[in-house]
Amino acid sequence: MAVSPSLRSARLHYAPLSEEDFDALHDIMSDWSVVRQLGSWPWPPEPDFTRLRCRPYRGTGFIYGVRLDGVLIGTNGVTDGEIGYCFGRDWWGQGFATESSRVVIEQAFNTGLTSIAAKVWDDNASSYRLLTKLGFRETHRFSEMSKARGIETGSIALVLDRADYA
Repeated sequence: MAVSPSLRSARLHYAPLSEEDFDALHDIMSDWSVVRQLGSWPWPPEPDFTRLRCRPYRGTGFIYGVRLDGVLIGTNGVTDGEIGYCFGRDWWGQGFATESSRVVIEQAFNTGLTSIAAKVWDDNASSYRLLTKLGFRETHRFSEMSKARGIETGSIALVLDRADYA
């Protein structure tokens, strides 16, 4: 999947993560209210895990560091056909997740994907609202292990088809 090395939207700049992002990303991932909503991040925060994530994604898809005025405020990307994002708590409620998700959805569809999957914990109403606002539709509910929470957690699967987004 060919992706742009760097993108811009109205307020934000997107580029792959690098070693220079460690301090900012680790600060974001040291906030329980952020990490509890993610599927694969450990709690308590592990610096070595964060360092592994502070480099360009090499799998199928892409992950961008999302920057505002040069400051890393979160991440957003599509990997293995699934959208994933997180933002530092100071940046919640300001439209950054919506703005950046539109950018990564366009990027993913421009690289040939015909649908994008998403998952949210069933207690993450804000993320569920964001995804449905973007056109994602719920497909089913299930339980899976949350690495940070350390327990089986209710999850909601959603999908966005290219035809529905256009």
